[in-house]
Amino acid sequence: MLDTLEFVLRILFFILSIIWAGKIMILRTDKQIVINPLLIIISSLLVILPPANKGIELLGMSIQNIKITLYCIYLVIVVIGIYATNKKNGIF
Repeated sequence: MLDTLEFVLRILFFILSIIWAGKIMILRTDKQIVINPLLIIISSLLVILPPANKGIELLGMSIQNIKITLYCIYLVIVVIGIYATNKKNGIF
C-alpha cells in the first residue's frame, strides 16, 4: 500500500517539478525567493535518504513514511507556490 502511494507521489513530484521549473523560467517573482530554497532542501533530503526497503528507522518513523511525508510537503508547497505566482490573486 505504502509502495503504491510513494510511487504515485513520485510521479506527482516529477510533474509538479517540471511545472514549477516552467514557472521559474517564465515568471520572475519575489515569492520564488522564499519557495525555491524550501524545495531544494526537501529534494536534497529525499535524495540522501536510503531506500525504503532496508527497514531503517529514523526518529521512530520508517524511512518510507518520512519520504511520503516529504513528498506531500513538497507537493503542497509547489501547489501553493503555483497559486501564489498567479497575477490575479494577492496571496503572500
